[in-house]
Amino acid sequence: MIQIVRLTPVTSQVTVITDRGRPVAAIVPVDAVRGDEPSPVQETRTENAAAGWMRRTEQVREAVRRQHAMRIGELEHALTDAWAVLDRVVPRGSDRAADELRVAQRDVLAMPPPATGSPARPS
Repeated sequence: MIQIVRLTPVTSQVTVITDRGRPVAAIVPVDAVRGDEPSPVQETRTENAAAGWMRRTEQVREAVRRQHAMRIGELEHALTDAWAVLDRVVPRGSDRAADELRVAQRDVLAMPPPATGSPARPS
């Protein structure tokens, strides 16, 4: 093998290495290699692969955004329902701790109540 490598620049021959009859590598003279620049075919493949991954990444991001928005809506509805029950059980002004929580969560309490009750929980 070392002799083949040493003779390659002298003979300018390409030696193909096979594994079970299938070419797996080649020993070529340095002059035959086009330099460090990737071939146009390789550049196109790389660009296509990168574009494909970018599209897939954006699809996943959008799906996650939708899932998060849906989950946030479910949680806001559940919290609004919980406050409705709490308001019936502990009216305003009757419990200081509950009133402090009402002040801390006034942005949630200002939301309109769910139209048809809480969304069904996934089973």
